[in-house]
Amino acid sequence: MEIENIKRLLKGRFTCFSSLSDDLIDLIVSCSNKLSIARGCYVFKQGDSAHGLHILLSGQVKLGIVSTFENEKILNIISAGESFGETGLFLDKKLPIFAKAVVDSYVLVVPAYVIQPLLDTNKDIARNMQDKLVINIHEMIQTIEMLTLSSAHQRFINYLLQISANAAVVGYVILPTKKSTIASILNITPETLSRILANLHDSGIIKADGERITINDFVKLRQFASEN
Repeated sequence: MEIENIKRLLKGRFTCFSSLSDDLIDLIVSCSNKLSIARGCYVFKQGDSAHGLHILLSGQVKLGIVSTFENEKILNIISAGESFGETGLFLDKKLPIFAKAVVDSYVLVVPAYVIQPLLDTNKDIARNMQDKLVINIHEMIQTIEMLTLSSAHQRFINYLLQISANAAVVGYVILPTKKSTIASILNITPETLSRILANLHDSGIIKADGERITINDFVKLRQFASEN
């Protein structure tokens, strides 16, 4: 990726850096590592040492954990313009999660020695970083609630409503990643997810065509979730 494109993305899409001067953006980019990560390869592994703030410039990355029996549990999907691995900035501990490229991806790794002075001297960056961490905690609590108190149908429907809220066309959703990855995030099997999609499709509540989903009736969709 061209350096100028990296600078534009940091200023335009990464809110923590949106208020920085061009000179500071130049400094950050020049001091950072640029990683080209092939599909299926790790950005970092669970238990690796933390090296700084990771910002996804292009592609898609999944965050997850590996159990003692080598089973993967996906926690989140990162899209271009989002950051991850923030614990490396504040805790001198091994990373508790892994990050793996879902598709060919390009990642900027901003070293802690670059970020820490900015957090100390720039209140906008400090506030934006604080806001992001608070949002992460809030989303984690919502995820725990969903996984412990909701049925499989409710988990998927809530997920579908959540991503449809940001859709460009009302009621038209393109699933952001593979169904097997979504199933892992929702803590259900891919087979269960397929059955849920088939049930909703056969009921006429949605139209499912591969990764494209049209929500025909939001009221019935929410009612279906309450009854299952």
